[in-house]
Amino acid sequence: MRILLATLNTALRNAVRAALESAGHVVETIPAGDDDDGVFDASAAELIIMDDAFPRQADREDLDLLVAQMMHARLLCLRTPTLTAGHDSPDVAHDGHDEATEAGVLSQIDDELYKPFSDAELLAHVRRLSRVDDAEDTTILTRGDLALDTDSRRAFYGDLGRPLPLSPREYAALEMLVRADGGYLTFDELLEGVCGNGFFEQRDIMATAMRSLARKLQRAGLFLTQRGDRYRIG
Repeated sequence: MRILLATLNTALRNAVRAALESAGHVVETIPAGDDDDGVFDASAAELIIMDDAFPRQADREDLDLLVAQMMHARLLCLRTPTLTAGHDSPDVAHDGHDEATEAGVLSQIDDELYKPFSDAELLAHVRRLSRVDDAEDTTILTRGDLALDTDSRRAFYGDLGRPLPLSPREYAALEMLVRADGGYLTFDELLEGVCGNGFFEQRDIMATAMRSLARKLQRAGLFLTQRGDRYRIG
């Protein structure tokens, strides 16, 4: 995917760009960086990722370029929790931009990601917005560097280009554990959630699925903690 990154924050630009390029995306920036070729085809951009401070901090030329790109691409806004649209932030400089232009930019946001965020969260939102036709129906669940696309029922850890090779039962158990938000779930709770009120043979199948899930997560660098018959992620 061709992505245009709009930010004046050098550290944020470098971190986001590195994460995107590691996942195979083509990234150019506003304002252009030293390693950009200085020419960007507006019709080629599929996604804009914009720092929420950019409309206030950018000069008029860069802001006009951003507005032009928005005609062709979706917009993901990187939100600062203490900075909301229409309210001043003490560390933001103003240069007399038209407030209507700023409001117009912010009104075109398709998705938001609050700072700080992991690479997995960033790439999950990018992947969500790449699915233009059904993005509104897609839900992304994240826990650290683990991201779940509940629409496609696939899980990703770190590099969003490679889904974890999970069976349907393994994915269902993992989603339950992610939704538990760090809490423990018992084996019977997982069994009922994944298999329903099961028979003896389903318990054996579920036990096998949990052992397999633990091995696959460990190979990816993530650990499934077990205490007796209780499980949690991490």
